Amino acid sequence: MNRWHRRWWGEGPPLIMRRRGLRHLILNILATHSPLTGSQIADEIERMTWGFWRPSPGSIYPALAQLESEGLIRVAKVEGPKKYYELTEEGKRLLGLGADYIKEALSLFENLYGYILENLDKLAEEDKRRLEKIAEDLLAHLR
Repeated sequence: MNRWHRRWWGEGPPLIMRRRGLRHLILNILATHSPLTGSQIADEIERMTWGFWRPSPGSIYPALAQLESEGLIRVAKVEGPKKYYELTEEGKRLLGLGADYIKEALSLFENLYGYILENLDKLAEEDKRRLEKIAEDLLAHLR
């Protein structure tokens, strides 16, 4: 395992995720994919980290309860036992949803891009095709 990999990924949640914490991740996910259930939030974290980390229900739901009690998120709707969460205006203000948020997302993208480049030889052909599609889509939107 190379130094970059250990620094950013290591064991358990990636360093970049540990630094900001689960609360910050939840808020950022709800900023772009709202409303979601706790399970959908865990799915999104797992997707964001390419399966390296999936928070347990024992960490997701207490974090959601705390964020709700702080007025940063609220229950948008309830369908049977499922609660769907969304950001409140206070949550949006806390995130500073503007240029800084975009700069942070771009910085994260650059870090993840570096990790992928260092490990291209380990990718399956199917994953390489997925990356090609993502790159083509990104380039099409930038033009």
